Amino acid sequence: MAPPGHAEIAGAGFGGLVAAIGLADRGWTVRVHERRDVLHAEGYGIAIQDNMTRVFAALGILDEILAGGMEIERRDSLKGTGKVVLSLKTGLGRYRISRRHIVNLLARRAQKAGVEIVTGSTVVDATPDGHIVLEGGEICQADFVVAADGINSSLRGSLGMTARRVWQKEGGVRMVIPRLPEDIATDARDGTAMIEAWSNKRRILYCPNSPSEVYVILTCMERDTIARATPVDVAVWQQSFPTMGPLLERIARDTDWDECRWVRFQTIRLKRWSRGRVAILGDAAHAMPPYLGQGAGHAMMNGLGLAVAVDEAGDLASALDLWERRERPLTEHTQRWTRVYGATIFLPEWLKSLAINAEKHVPWLAAQYSRAAKHLPTGCETLPDL
Repeated sequence: MAPPGHAEIAGAGFGGLVAAIGLADRGWTVRVHERRDVLHAEGYGIAIQDNMTRVFAALGILDEILAGGMEIERRDSLKGTGKVVLSLKTGLGRYRISRRHIVNLLARRAQKAGVEIVTGSTVVDATPDGHIVLEGGEICQADFVVAADGINSSLRGSLGMTARRVWQKEGGVRMVIPRLPEDIATDARDGTAMIEAWSNKRRILYCPNSPSEVYVILTCMERDTIARATPVDVAVWQQSFPTMGPLLERIARDTDWDECRWVRFQTIRLKRWSRGRVAILGDAAHAMPPYLGQGAGHAMMNGLGLAVAVDEAGDLASALDLWERRERPLTEHTQRWTRVYGATIFLPEWLKSLAINAEKHVPWLAAQYSRAAKHLPTGCETLPDL
């Protein structure tokens, strides 16, 4: 087995930081480059399901992660009129947690493992032999390079790795707003819920994100220019969701609109996940719309799986082949099924309710949606059952 070496990682997001921790824990020296001047993930929340709790447990930070979020007890799907179409118990292990909280804890864990994190450092190019080039022209040599530089990855492009980049017809804007006393009282009475409402080709999802915040995402078609305007036009959205006027008014009033913008969803697939000594990770490799809440999950699972494969295999080329064979099929399954779920937005109103209810009445369909959430990630096999 080849001895550990030095790794350079572009991007201090979920995938980059988990890969950095996994490599450092296995003896590598690791430096992470973050283009922003501070580690500043967006404040909005992500769904933490069983697969992600296992990754955090493997890293030894699960309790700290969960302490900053909210456990969600049920998921309600609504018509635009407010009528509940489907209500499902989420069970244990389903949480909504601030991205910023998670990134901060991952960064702290990485530094504890000896990882160097350099902010204000942009990697603009990488070569298959393990060189990276920084924005100022500095060239750094590594035994291994991980490109985790996001959905608009410059390294993916410079390495010629893109097989397909699909711009979806829809997109969304995410925000957090303060949680009010009446929100807390409702949760105490009825249980914490994630609410997802559909009307025509618009969608609102909201739920508690922390003891003090509510996470919201509004999605609509790219051509629906009045609905995707920011700040949000309350009257426009209330036409589709007449019972949600108070929530929409809070969104318009309490959102920090300097931090929010409408973004068109993308699906990205690569020819391969690696070339030479460079691996592509996270949204740079497999971006997907957010409907199943597994973009961050796959970034972290694949980041840990990458470190495990490098540790297991006798050489880097064999490790990268093993990693891709092991992790890519599930990732692409989730990409396919997140589009199937997202296609609900295109259905006629009478058919939307049937499609949403199918998740409850067709176990096979529910299993496709939840396969990643229930997956036991590579590197977590020896953990006790959570």
